[in-house]
Amino acid sequence: MTKGDPILIIENLKAYYPSNKGLIRAVDDVSLTVKEGECLGLLGESGSGKTSMALSIIGLFEKVARFAAGASNDPNLRKAFDKGLDGEIDRPGIRGKITFRGKELTRLPQEELVKIRGREISMIPQGLGHALNPQHSIGHQTAEPIEVHEEDIRLIELKKKVLEYLGIVQLADAGIRFVLDPGCFSGGESQRILIAMALIAGPYMVIADEPTSALDVTMQRQILNVLRMIKEEFDVSLLLISHDAGVIAELADRVAVMYGGKILESGPAVQMFHNPRHPYTMGLMSSFPTIAMMQMKAGKRPRLRGIPGDPPDLACLPTGCPFHPRCQYAIDICKEQVPEDREVEPDHWIRCHRWSEISEE
Repeated sequence: MTKGDPILIIENLKAYYPSNKGLIRAVDDVSLTVKEGECLGLLGESGSGKTSMALSIIGLFEKVARFAAGASNDPNLRKAFDKGLDGEIDRPGIRGKITFRGKELTRLPQEELVKIRGREISMIPQGLGHALNPQHSIGHQTAEPIEVHEEDIRLIELKKKVLEYLGIVQLADAGIRFVLDPGCFSGGESQRILIAMALIAGPYMVIADEPTSALDVTMQRQILNVLRMIKEEFDVSLLLISHDAGVIAELADRVAVMYGGKILESGPAVQMFHNPRHPYTMGLMSSFPTIAMMQMKAGKRPRLRGIPGDPPDLACLPTGCPFHPRCQYAIDICKEQVPEDREVEPDHWIRCHRWSEISEE
């Protein structure tokens, strides 16, 4: 597989889970491609379905959905999940195709997914507060991906590998502190440890879910520099998930904008930031006054403005375009029909009925 070839292909993915409010359509008919050696930025507000997408890729969404099904008060949803009903009936779980390096992950048994997870594709999870086990040293936890996939590795080699990767992510005094538990480390240091854990088994692709959201500005910059170094020196594919357009602008080669469980716009990062076509993307770009965003605007004079209204409830999505209740350009067709995914420029896709009539002010 060479640089530029698709390493991950997602086709018509649906990932639903039940709740007391009804069926949560976290990922709703999404198609997406990540190429070898590139960074794809997945951008959207909290609750848009980004983390559910990540969990679907690494094969953990079904476990989350089954847990939710067990807690649901709706016996019909539990029955539909347990029996795995097919057909046109919406049901909890995953439907669609996820192909990674030629393997269709949605068809693999759990024992095969375990061999891939951490070894070929890994994830830097969201939420520093519970991502590390407080009962074990950070050295022990960093070593876990290697121990799972290389059972015969010698202890001295394992320790050397752990110290090497903690050094790569620039954890201070790693040779002394690797025996300490997570409570002895700051948020930025914990994020470095999680990055080392994601890299140590040599994956082809890393999913970074909100890697800077719990950090102050100084630590955000340091973590972004570490991720940039990883992208350039390790030559891994990176799926970078964030609600912060500035973070995405720093690293992404291509960008996909997610809202209400759907991808509303995707394309090369320069096009997306310099000339967004979807009203939601325009609103996001105008909501983040970062230096990177100003540079991407290349001579324009962007105005800071928010997006009116609230994100949709994924248990009760509006008909038509999911963004129409907040869109100043919405007309009747936007409320009635889901827009098709159209290629408006080479590799630049958009779901909007009125994209050709709208230009950024």
